[in-house]
Amino acid sequence: MDEFISTGQVRHVYQLKWWVQLWYLALGVLIGGIGFVYIIAQTTSGDWVGSPDSRVSMLSVFLPVLGCYFVALALRSRVVLDATTISVRGAILEKSAKLCDIKGYLITETRYASYWRLELKDNIGTISIMRSFDVDDDFRTLLSHMKNLEEDYQKMFNFPS
Repeated sequence: MDEFISTGQVRHVYQLKWWVQLWYLALGVLIGGIGFVYIIAQTTSGDWVGSPDSRVSMLSVFLPVLGCYFVALALRSRVVLDATTISVRGAILEKSAKLCDIKGYLITETRYASYWRLELKDNIGTISIMRSFDVDDDFRTLLSHMKNLEEDYQKMFNFPS
């Protein structure tokens, strides 16, 4: 990884791929719009307070918040790679670390997404990066200089290769 740091690279900013941004924007507008329609329907009918089905009232408050989260995820998410640091920003939180503090990476698969999980030295935490970011060869070069921790975990837990 020292070779990558010493190349004097410039700052790189990676955003989500355009189709992922479009998907999160559409999902956020749709979910938020449904929530606002529920709110308007309940306030005009007078069923907002004392409604026999308060779950609909709670859902109508939750849906616009969830819609705003998806819109913020589409517009704010980015990975910034400098010569010495990497920072990952999501809809709400931002995490950053110095490149020299990264122990290695794992590829984590979930039901809905795939992530690069950067593990920090001294077990001080992890940084997860969605693999749906539009990264370039510089980012891939950075990962190639990091240690792939998959082999270590297979040896540690005696998993067959």
